[in-house]
Amino acid sequence: MLKRHLKIKENLANMFSLYVRRVVYGGHEFSPLLTLQYQRGYSPRKLFKMLNIYFLYHPRQLKMFQTFEECVFQSTQKRPCSTLIEKSNKQIILQRTPNKYKSNEQKYVQYTEDQKYGEAIETLNALQTNAEALRLSMKHNINHLEDTHKYLLRSGLTLFDLKELSYIHVSGTKGKGSTCALTESILYAYGLKTGFYSSPHLVSVTERIRVNGEPISKEKFTRYFWKIYDKLQDAQDYEHDMPGYFKFLTILAFHVFLEERVDVVILEVGIGGELDCTNIVPNTKTVGITSLGLEHTNLLGETLNEIAWQKAGIIKPGSMVYTTVAQEDCIRIIRDRCKEKGGADLHKVPDFELYFQDEKDRELKKSLNHVILLNGSLAIQLAYDWLRQNRKDMTERKEINKAYLTKQVVEGLINCHWPGRCQMIKYLNLNMYLDGAHTSESMKICGSWFSQSVSYSENPKILIFNITGDRDSTTLLKILKSFSVFDLVCFLPNVITSATTNTPDTQLIHAHREQLERAKMHACNWELLCLEDQTPNFAKVFPSLLSCFQYIQDEFDKSQQLDVLVTGSLHLLGATILSLNKLYKNI
Repeated sequence: MLKRHLKIKENLANMFSLYVRRVVYGGHEFSPLLTLQYQRGYSPRKLFKMLNIYFLYHPRQLKMFQTFEECVFQSTQKRPCSTLIEKSNKQIILQRTPNKYKSNEQKYVQYTEDQKYGEAIETLNALQTNAEALRLSMKHNINHLEDTHKYLLRSGLTLFDLKELSYIHVSGTKGKGSTCALTESILYAYGLKTGFYSSPHLVSVTERIRVNGEPISKEKFTRYFWKIYDKLQDAQDYEHDMPGYFKFLTILAFHVFLEERVDVVILEVGIGGELDCTNIVPNTKTVGITSLGLEHTNLLGETLNEIAWQKAGIIKPGSMVYTTVAQEDCIRIIRDRCKEKGGADLHKVPDFELYFQDEKDRELKKSLNHVILLNGSLAIQLAYDWLRQNRKDMTERKEINKAYLTKQVVEGLINCHWPGRCQMIKYLNLNMYLDGAHTSESMKICGSWFSQSVSYSENPKILIFNITGDRDSTTLLKILKSFSVFDLVCFLPNVITSATTNTPDTQLIHAHREQLERAKMHACNWELLCLEDQTPNFAKVFPSLLSCFQYIQDEFDKSQQLDVLVTGSLHLLGATILSLNKLYKNI
C-alpha cells in the first residue's frame, strides 16, 4: 500500500515537471521558488509536498494545472493528479484543526435542558457587534477575512466545503435586503431550494437564515448554535478568542445551507463588502450592488467614491456584476474594480418601467409596492443571470441584462414578503406603518409612502422615531416633516421596557442611558425644526416603547383610529412589534 502511495506521488511530481517545462517556460507566470526546486533536481516526494502547500494558497494556479492535465491526458486518466492535490490540500487543512474538534459529532448533539434557545440567544448577544468587530480589526491591523477563515476552520468547514454552494452576493447601501428577498422569491418560484442570509432581524434572530423563504426553526437554530459554539470555545488560543456576533452567524449559516443542500445561496453583505466576513466565499459568479449613500463613514470612508470601492470588494474573477448605482464616478470605480478583480463584467440594470410594456403588465405594476419598484429590476437580473449560468434548462432566453417578465418572476414579485419595509400592520385602533428607512434617500421614499397611504385619512398621526450610529437625525426629520403634519412625535431608545435600569449588567445600563440621551438630542433637533418653520412642537421623549404606547393609550380615545409611522431603524421596528404583541396579544 505504501509502495503504491509513493508511486502516485512520484507520478504527480513527474506530471508537475512536465507542467513546468511546457507551461512555465512557455511564458506563463508561476512560482519562481518551485521552478528553482525543479531546476535543482529535488526528489519527486519533496516536490510533491511543496506542491500541496503551493496550490493550497494559489487555487487559481491549480485550475491552470487541471486544464493543462486534461489537455495532456485528454481526460483518459482515472486518477487525475490535480484531484489528488485537491484532496491532499483538504487533509492538510483538517490536520491543522486539533483532533478534539473533529471528534464524534454525537458529542455536540446531546444538550442539557438549559442549553436551549433562550440561553443560545443570551450567549450570542454577548459577542461583539459587526461594526465593533470591524473597528477593532482595523485598529489592530487584523485581516478580517483571514480571521473569518480561522473560525470557519475551527467550526469544521473549509473553503473547499464553501465551494459546494452556489452564491448570489449583494452589497450596497440601500435595498440590499429587499433585493435579496425578491431574488430569493423569484428563484423559489422556479422550483429551486433557496438559502438566504440577511441582517439585521426584526423579531427573532432565526429570520436571518432562511430556507425556501422561511426562517429556520428555533430548535434547528439551537442545535447548530451549540454545536458550533462549543467547537469554537474549545479551540480558543486565548481568552475571548471568539468570532463577533455577525461573523458567528455567518459561519452558522454556511453550516445550515450545506446541511440543507440548498441549490442557491443569496448572501447579503453586513457592512461594506471588501472586509465583510461574507466575502470569504471564493466562487461567486453573480454579484449585485444596490444604490449607494453615506453610511458607516468611520469604517467605509467619508465619500461615495470610497464607499463604492468598499462595496465592489465582493466582486470575484469572472463575476457578472449588476448594479443600480446612479453616480457616474461610482460606476467608474466599480468598473475599475471589475478589471482589478480579474475581468468581471459590469451591467447597469434596465429601468423597471421597461418590464411593463403591455396593458396587462402595467396593471400588475400598479399592485406592486415601493420596495419592488425600486429594487425589482436588480433582483430580476440577478435571478436571470444565476439561472443562465447554473440552470440553463430553466430559462429559454439567453439575453444578458434584458427587460422581460416570465410567469415565475411575476409569481416571485407578488409573493415576496419582506417585513419592515413599507409594511402596514393593524393592532386594535392602531394602524401601524413600519419602514426601516435610515438614509436620506430611503426616508424620502418612506415619507412619500406614508403620506400617500394616509392622504384620505383624518385620523391623528403619530411618529415614533430613533436612529442608531453616527447618522444625522436633523436631515431625516426634516424630510419626514415635509411630508406630514404629526399630532405626536415620540423619541425613544430601541428597548421594549426600561427595566434594564434595575439590571446588574452595567454595560446594558450604560447602553440604555446612551440611547436615551440620543433620543433627547433628536427631540431638540425636532424642536429647532419647528422653530424654523413656526409650527407647533408635539414632541415627547420616552424611556421605552411600552411607556410610549401606554401614553398613547391614555392620551387618545380608544375608539379612535390612529395612524402611527415607525421609522429610522430596523431594530426599532423589531422592538415595536414585540411591544405591541405584548400589549395587544397580536390581535
